[in-house]
Amino acid sequence: MPNYAQITVTPASRNCGAFISGVDLKQPLSDAENAEIHSALMAHQVVFFRDQDVTPLEQAAFAKPFGRLRKARRAAFDTTDDAPEVSVIVNDRERPPYIDHFHADGMFRAEPEFGSLLKAENPPEIGGDTIFVSLTAAWRGLSDAMRGLLADKMGLYDFMRLHSAPEKARNWKGQARAGMIKTRDENPPVQHPLVPVHPVTGEQALYFSESFTAAIMGVTKYESEGLHAMLTRHCAKPEFQYRLNWRPGTIAFWDNRSSLHYAVADYWPDTRIMHRLTIETDDIGLGRQA
Repeated sequence: MPNYAQITVTPASRNCGAFISGVDLKQPLSDAENAEIHSALMAHQVVFFRDQDVTPLEQAAFAKPFGRLRKARRAAFDTTDDAPEVSVIVNDRERPPYIDHFHADGMFRAEPEFGSLLKAENPPEIGGDTIFVSLTAAWRGLSDAMRGLLADKMGLYDFMRLHSAPEKARNWKGQARAGMIKTRDENPPVQHPLVPVHPVTGEQALYFSESFTAAIMGVTKYESEGLHAMLTRHCAKPEFQYRLNWRPGTIAFWDNRSSLHYAVADYWPDTRIMHRLTIETDDIGLGRQA
């Protein structure tokens, strides 16, 4: 494991997640602090910060040294005028939670995003946890025979596999419809390696999710469906997971190349408000910083 001089890193579980303390995200961090946060993220797939009451502008300022930020688009989520990169995820009595599925953000893109940063603005008193899954641990947890079968396969990833589901119908109405159509049209189905090598750590990970992996290429339709069902169940094993209980000001920062997440939908009709942003490129890990 890396040695840390600037931050304190406490693993949250054997295979997934770590808590970082000793930093104030309302203040600009040094290059050394950002480098150590990035190292912890590479080692644990997702890192957590407690008691960080940052504004949307401060959330974006913390994220910017790690890579290029995507401007938020009003589609599935709301947006905020305070910071153009921050999406506002609101679930309440009128907008029940519907992200209760394992996924990595942006798998359906030709160039999937590196990271996501989610802040608990107003979490429910009870429920609304997020489960994180280490895809490196999930890959290691398969048998040698199954790893041999899957190692050279390509996956087909499709935005509409998830967003054509009945529970997503409200996203295609009103002001959000134009954003959904634009996102769909910009992201036709695309193929990626099912077991890529992580560009920073060099580890293999199972790049799969029930939500966006539409098919496994190189096998028959029925074999693909069977493998999809098996891998969906496999990735849901608690051995590969950490379940985060949100508190106001909690921030999670995860690597979409090596993790899945699942927002537990057990709090309706209570309100849950989260602030999320997307980091498209891994500038620290790939040495792209100026």
